[in-house]
Amino acid sequence: MNLRLFPGLNNFRGITRESARRDVMAGLSVAAVALPVGLAYAAMMGVPPVAGLWAAIAGMLGYAVFGSSRTLIVGPDTATCTLIAATLTGMALSTPEDRLLAATGIALTVGVGCLIARVLRLGVLANLLSRPVLIGYMAGVAITLAISQLSGLTGVGLRNSGLVHPFLELSRRLPEIRIPTLLLGVASCLLLMAFKRWRPNWPGPILLVAGSCLLSWIFDFPGLGIAVVGEVPAGLPSLSLPVRLEGLDGILMGAAGVLVVSFSSGIVTARSFAARTGEHVDPNRELVGFGAANVAAGLFQGFVVTGADSRTAVGLVAGGSSPLVSVSAAAALAIVVGLLSAPLYWLPQAVLSAILLLAAASLFDGHAFLRLARISRIELAFGVLAAVGVIGFGVLQGVAVSVGATLLYAMYVSGNPRDALLGRLPGESVLGKLHLNPDAQPVPGTVVWLFESSVWFFNADAFRRRAREVMDQAGGAQWFVLDAEAMTQADADAVEALYELKRELDERGMTLLVAGGHGQFRMALERSGLVKKIGRDKIFGSPEQAVDAIERWRQAAPPTLG
Repeated sequence: MNLRLFPGLNNFRGITRESARRDVMAGLSVAAVALPVGLAYAAMMGVPPVAGLWAAIAGMLGYAVFGSSRTLIVGPDTATCTLIAATLTGMALSTPEDRLLAATGIALTVGVGCLIARVLRLGVLANLLSRPVLIGYMAGVAITLAISQLSGLTGVGLRNSGLVHPFLELSRRLPEIRIPTLLLGVASCLLLMAFKRWRPNWPGPILLVAGSCLLSWIFDFPGLGIAVVGEVPAGLPSLSLPVRLEGLDGILMGAAGVLVVSFSSGIVTARSFAARTGEHVDPNRELVGFGAANVAAGLFQGFVVTGADSRTAVGLVAGGSSPLVSVSAAAALAIVVGLLSAPLYWLPQAVLSAILLLAAASLFDGHAFLRLARISRIELAFGVLAAVGVIGFGVLQGVAVSVGATLLYAMYVSGNPRDALLGRLPGESVLGKLHLNPDAQPVPGTVVWLFESSVWFFNADAFRRRAREVMDQAGGAQWFVLDAEAMTQADADAVEALYELKRELDERGMTLLVAGGHGQFRMALERSGLVKKIGRDKIFGSPEQAVDAIERWRQAAPPTLG
């Protein structure tokens, strides 16, 4: 089989019998969480509940074959499902069947859109996600996921979200806490921690789900006031092409927004988990994986899927390490939907909340924040901003705020680059920065100035300002060497700034030499006529060559200025 056609199959290499056993057990744990989540999102969107399970099954299988990550689990997501629900409502679709047809059309369109984006190599946009943003995102997701389990663990339907408001609401509604539910939730958490510490090879979540279903049936947990999953619809999907000419414009418009939201959410999730596991994730290959997952979901009567942080976390905590986790989870969901939906009626919601709470605890990496603090306080601030944004405003809004802040900071740094004056180092043939090397000596009659960036429209003024300051401090220097080693690009503003530098140096009776520069910068000098204006004999490969030439000219004859 040509694996280039099915890139995700490469991730199945290296699976051993022992790792396969762990992956299958992890897949069952993922399925236990994915089942109620899929049902809940489908109900929220107003489509048949079983469509959420069909989307999860088809999406996981599609991603396992075409995705780049070994450990990412795809499935329905809060942000995308909320956006789809709003789109369907805006299309004035009332019946579950009509809404499902439109939702499958959106999924298929999003899938095709991801594949087109891969052809255009738009995955490069994922490079806007810096490591502090990913660390903060993961922490925010962990805290949000943990807080969201308060309702399931206490039996109190909390309406508030965020970091503080759910606890304040719960404190006002203490009499409403259902003690049997709370005891079951706490016992489930303790049991999972005991499994992790003393029996790490045992499939704790699966044993907990099976045991709690049995106890729920025996002791009639619903009768004790303990909420259970309830009836799970049965039946597997059939392959169909969602064709709906009516409302096609609404589907296309909705799919455009969902595509941006789903890929942004998915790539953040993929990269965040990859940073924890040491895995490399290719954004362009992720476009293929997400595209295949959504095409499959659309063809099998599901809706849009993307990277699912809670289910990925559950898989990792359970020891999963390959796409076999996704395949096992999809197979388990298919068996449940087709044959075993009845026993899951008794699954307590508190048990699911306990599983998710422990998964959330494993996501928070305090050591990562300590490393950021040691490296850079501004990087730490971006990580904290991402975490707070995710908790306070939601996943995408929080990431958008933190990415915007990092881009503004990058623009500020690029707009105010460092610069330095260079001089001779004793006993060395190379030049060194005067402010870093106390023994370095300025070159007599010469200013050697290093500007540590390409010149662009957003830092051209800084280049001009700093160049004038250097000229003002030059005293009686006759030569001005611009060290352009850091310059690889030049736009129209850069060319104009260099022309101004040449004119001002001429007025001051100083000669401009350019040293270094690469690629587009050198091409811009040629095309703009600057090389001819400066003189080809005053363009050098390095500042050391320029200084050597000045010393030769001094020895031969007085220099010709200008």
